[in-house]
Formats: sequence, structure tokens, C-alpha cells
Amino acid sequence: MSEGSVPPTDFKTLFGKTLYKDGVGEVGTESSLKDVQHIGVFFGAAWSGSCKQFMQPLVQVYKKLTEEKKKSFQIVYVPATVPGRPAEDEASFKELMSMMPWLAVPYHRKATHKKLTRRFQVRQIPMLVLLDTEGKTIHRDITPAVTHIVEDHDGDSFADQFPWAEKRHSNIKNMLGSHFLKGDNSQVPLSALDGKYVGVLFSANWHWQCRRFQQMLEYMYDKLKQDGKPFEIVDMDFSPEMQWLSMPHDSFEAKHKLGEAFRIDQCPMLVIIDPEGNVVTTEGVEIVSKDTDGECFPWTPKPLYDLSTLEPEILGEMNDTVTCVILCEGCDENTKAELADAMMPVATEAFNAAKASGCEAGMLFFTATETSEVVSQLRMSCELGEPTTTPQLVILDIPDSGAYYVFDGDNITTENISLFIEDYDEERLERKELQGKRRMETSN
Repeated sequence: MSEGSVPPTDFKTLFGKTLYKDGVGEVGTESSLKDVQHIGVFFGAAWSGSCKQFMQPLVQVYKKLTEEKKKSFQIVYVPATVPGRPAEDEASFKELMSMMPWLAVPYHRKATHKKLTRRFQVRQIPMLVLLDTEGKTIHRDITPAVTHIVEDHDGDSFADQFPWAEKRHSNIKNMLGSHFLKGDNSQVPLSALDGKYVGVLFSANWHWQCRRFQQMLEYMYDKLKQDGKPFEIVDMDFSPEMQWLSMPHDSFEAKHKLGEAFRIDQCPMLVIIDPEGNVVTTEGVEIVSKDTDGECFPWTPKPLYDLSTLEPEILGEMNDTVTCVILCEGCDENTKAELADAMMPVATEAFNAAKASGCEAGMLFFTATETSEVVSQLRMSCELGEPTTTPQLVILDIPDSGAYYVFDGDNITTENISLFIEDYDEERLERKELQGKRRMETSN
């Protein structure tokens, strides 16, 4: 995701006006976090054995950083909302808090728990997100760092290096080095990437899946070049037959740092960065397979999409992400435009929050302006009937066993969309489950 200009996050808005501290009760959020330089958001659950097991080393590291190393660091515990798992009861919450020398979002603020779990895309627990003083994400999960400090012989010196900024939030273009190679071994300077979007390719020429993907990528690469698009590829693996650039043979350290930054555990993987060196998306492989002609270049995420013409960078994400949709296929063009205008402020707020969080969007926003296979499937699965001149507003929570919620009314305004989402977070809506397939098929 490209790092644009995102306003600082108000911790009172993020966590609520108060936080909970064991033995004290609720304390002011602003006063508790005033002048704290780094904040860890700890997602866990009292019912999770792994979270309880993680508590002992976390307390040890917290005291080492704050007392021994004199780091300006605080932790805020958030009970994670995990589909299909039991909600945390108050007694279990307080029992867990008795083990924690830090703060927590109060037990009763369950909508905040849900919003934070969604905002930081919590897929597993325990998870420890590191924020700076403006609420921007420094690292999406420093959980491994805690274990490293406790168990490894160099843990003490590693603690001195706190905070451990995630490399993917650095300027990726600067991590590539000063020059590259063409297939004939001639050198090309870094300046050749000026003004271009770059696909950083992690592949292995000996691997059949990588070779197969490279064939598709070659077709797109040629098409974008023919169309005069500012696009280049930098491959981690050199081949004399390749059309694009590669890292030099001896750039072992740079390759290692890039692989570490993107947690490469399998290939192929294609990371798209913008001309400034910011990450646009790590889903380049899926983009190439869906957008073979590069029609949606440069694949930059945006707040609001049209479900009728799904773009490749968000294909499949509906199955993993809460989704808010206005279905308006039967409305006139003016009404469609008004509905999009009504949803845009809500979508933009969520989009900017995702940027600040260093995560993919915690909620996707769509209008559905025309009939398509995906839109028809959505209507059928949610039993919404055929399109009419009356728009319909729906929240899909497919990760939660195919749950969905329908707005009661047709007055779809910005305020009512926000209230609908708030009611969803507060669990005030009637929960329904998708009929038939629980995963949306996103191929047009």
C-alpha cells in the first residue's frame, strides 16, 4: 500500500476516552499515553493457551525495555474478536489483566475491540503491533522479537535496537542497490527506475511454478511496454533470457534484506512499488493472473470500488475482509452517483486508517451499479431479490461463517452508513448467513 500523507491518529479516537489498569480501574487515555514514544497494541484472548504462554516473556521484555533500557514504551491490551471463537467474559478479562503491568481497552468496549481487530487485520493471536507517537504502524507484529530477546544470546543487544521498524515501510527502491543487470550482463543504473512503478520479483528459474508465472509476466510486461506505461521489473534471480532487469550476482545482503522485509517463504512473489519506493501491493502474482493485459495499471488501492467491475488487486479479498456494499443496479444514473458520494467519506476514513495502520483495508467498500456475475451471486446468496429502483445496503462478513447484515431502510446517507457500521460493531444487527456457497466467486 502506498504511503500517502495520513493525518496523525488520536489515541482517544483509536482506543476510546479511557483505558483499564488492573487494581486502578479506568484511567484517561490521553493522560496515560502522554509523551509515550512507542505503543504496543497486544491482541490476545483469555481463552487462548498460546496467549497465556506468551504473557511471561512479554512481561519480562516489557520490564527490560521500560525499566532497564529506559525506553518510552507502553502496551495496550485488546481482546481480539475471532470468528467462531467464544467472546471473552469479564472474569477472564480481569484474571488476564492481573498478569499485565500495562493498560487495556476496557472489557465493556467490545465495539472498539472489534474495530481494532479489523483495522490491524488480526489473523492470529498473540499479535503485538508497534505504533509511534502519531499512531502510525512501525511494525505489524513484533511478537517474534519478544521471543528473540528472551531466548537468544544476543537478546540484550537486540533490545537496545528497539524500536524495530519494519523494513517494508522503508523506501524499497533504495533497498535495491545502485545498479542492475540486463540479460547480457550489461549494467543499468538505479536512475533507470525514475518515475516508474517497479515489480520486485522473487522467483527461482529452476522452479516450474516460477517459470510458468514468468511466462504470464512476460506477456504483461511486453503489453505495458508497448502501451508506453512507466513500468519495470527487478528480478532477484538472474537469467540471460530475461527481458527485464535483475539484481547483481553479488547482492546477497540486499536480497536477504528484501526477502526479510516481505517475509518471503515461497515463490513466486511480485511486490509492486510506486515511483517513490512505497509499496503499492504485495499481491502482484494474483494481479498478473487476473489482469493479463495490464488494463488496471498501476493497481493502486482506492477507497471505493464498483463491484460490477471488480479490479484485480482486490479480487478474492471479499472472502477475507468485512465488506460494505450498496446495490443500486436498478437506480438511475443520478441516484447511483449520489450513493457513491454518500459512501465515499466513510470509505475514505477507513482507507486512511488502513494506511496509518500499515495494513490492508480492514473493511472494503463497494457500490454495485450494474448487473454482473458477482453481483447476481451476492443477491442470490443474501436473498435480496431482483434489482429495483430502491437501493440496498449490505455488510458481508464472510470470514464469520458467511455472515451478512441488511440495512433496514432505503435512506442511504453518509450518516446512516456510519450508523449501520456502528450497529454492526456493537452487534445490534440481525445476523444472517449466506445461502449456498459461503465464499464469493470473484471471477467475471
